[in-house]
Amino acid sequence: MSADRARYIARRRELLELEAEVQRAALAATFARLEQRRGLSWAADAGRGVLRVLAMPRVRWLLVAALLRRFRGGRHARAAP
Repeated sequence: MSADRARYIARRRELLELEAEVQRAALAATFARLEQRRGLSWAADAGRGVLRVLAMPRVRWLLVAALLRRFRGGRHARAAP
């Protein structure tokens, strides 16, 4: 193998390694964005589920009753000697 051919192959290999490194970085960034979207999607789904549950009158009533009982119970407990 000639010296020119060896230099050409070495240069080509170096360029391919650089290109592969750039592609790995781009792929890592893409995966990071997908993970972030997946997390946001999960949170949005959970929020929609909570809103769906709170849209039920009985659930809202139970929630309000529990909160009022807790607030009133705290006042009575403090007022008692």
